Amino acid sequence: MSPAARSPALAAKIAAMRLKICPIVSVICGQASEHFPGTMLEFWLLTEAQLDSMAHFYSQSTPDEFTNLYPRPMKWDKDFLSMETPRALSSREKRYRLNMQDRMAIKRRKFAKFVGMRGCETPAWEVRAHIRAVESRILRIVEEEERILKRKRC
Repeated sequence: MSPAARSPALAAKIAAMRLKICPIVSVICGQASEHFPGTMLEFWLLTEAQLDSMAHFYSQSTPDEFTNLYPRPMKWDKDFLSMETPRALSSREKRYRLNMQDRMAIKRRKFAKFVGMRGCETPAWEVRAHIRAVESRILRIVEEEERILKRKRC
């Protein structure tokens, strides 16, 4: 009995992991990123550093005049997707920082959408997390402004 006959689900998964991914070339240099995955398996094995590198390579992490020349821009929010927790963040903001698994899931989804994969809609949990992070950032700015105004009045 062949392995595919013994486990059709496994055979289907292996076939899916072998699917090739057509590389996206940079609008600046006409080359694909050195980290661009050639297959679905390579896509799932991308590291966070590689995803960050490709976002930068394709002008997605630091918007410039080339960012929107791609069919599906990543809309990479560097602050939201940052690994670092700056000391200047309030305890409220630190509480809303993404954990590694969530950050990787978001970066992988954004990259998949960028290269044209289907099923990359933004999940509700990600929208809620982003809203909480932005609200927290706004509250910190308002609190800082209020402190400055108080000092000026005194």
